[in-house]
Amino acid sequence: MALNSKYSSKETIKGEFLVPDYYKDFTCKGGSCRDSCCQEWKVTIPMDQYFLLNGLNCKKTIKQKIDRTFRPFINPTPERYAEIVHTQDGNCPLHKEDGYCLLHETCGENVLPLVCRYYPRGPKINYINEVSCANSCEKTLELLFSTNEIIKFEKLNLKFHMNKYESQISDEKKRLYQEVRFDIFGLLSNRDIPLSKRILDLGVYLDTLDKHSNINILNTNDKHDIIKIETVNDYYQIIWKLFDRFNGKYPRLEAQLEEAKSLYINKDVNEIYFLAKKNFESLFSNHEIMFEKVIINDLFFKQFPFQTNFNVKDQYIALCGTYILLRYLSISLMYTKTTIEDFIDLISKTYTVISHSSFDAVISTFIRQLNLENHYTLAKIMQM
Repeated sequence: MALNSKYSSKETIKGEFLVPDYYKDFTCKGGSCRDSCCQEWKVTIPMDQYFLLNGLNCKKTIKQKIDRTFRPFINPTPERYAEIVHTQDGNCPLHKEDGYCLLHETCGENVLPLVCRYYPRGPKINYINEVSCANSCEKTLELLFSTNEIIKFEKLNLKFHMNKYESQISDEKKRLYQEVRFDIFGLLSNRDIPLSKRILDLGVYLDTLDKHSNINILNTNDKHDIIKIETVNDYYQIIWKLFDRFNGKYPRLEAQLEEAKSLYINKDVNEIYFLAKKNFESLFSNHEIMFEKVIINDLFFKQFPFQTNFNVKDQYIALCGTYILLRYLSISLMYTKTTIEDFIDLISKTYTVISHSSFDAVISTFIRQLNLENHYTLAKIMQM
């Protein structure tokens, strides 16, 4: 189901795009954003955009600042040619104090690198035209959490300047893509059963899908019993062993994991966990709905389970690992916090790693290395 992408030169793509229902309401928060994408994030640009910026005709002082902002890699590729060189405080040199972009202000939107122009939007045109916003953006989460309604999808007339896809996908595969994703989002939106069980049932669906290319949603209610967790000590040791493997890999995630783990050091893990879980569930009685919407939005954004060069089983294992991580961090870190803004900041910061790195491949590898990938083990950890 993985896709080998082939793209031609960039052009303006116009037409109907399938979008989540919140998409039409998205606007950048600009200077009011608490964790701006202009700060700390590692941003790269392709060769054509680098030379466009390099050749700009603008005021000398601004041109000098632009030239110092983008630095070519030692071994560049056409798609990953240069990177933004952050200031000492981790800011983009073009990020103004009012939260807006000096390049945009002085030279216009058309010269912005596409990653800056469109983020958090992620347009896709291979299987079908579709676009959504990444969970790493706090505005996206604010829109998702503004209602408890199930995410619905609609079509909007949009345009994007992007690589045109040289389609090698058959009409049959495009049809399968739409049917499978309709099934998946329907399954994950079924609030008659707990979210962890929906995710486990999704695994059964994907296993069957690998064997049969034309199936409907499975009646999987008898596949996994809900497990009553009496003690979490053993399972937390497993979680710590899993997440300790991220040490030194993603600084933002590592800082969150260290803070979460510190809650339990030299304490009764079982007692503290259930206190923290009770606190989290009292803060957000709709926490399952919030996780559901975050997960569905992320899966839509990354084209699950049709991600490029990534087999279906590992995509599913990565989904389970993502849910385990989100629950662990939320229950642990919200023990000393109280507001929806705190929760949004936690989730968006976590997704700066999940959505914009090789996290999926890494966590699926770690789970396999620890022999945690069987459904029964995943069920225990996800239902803690």
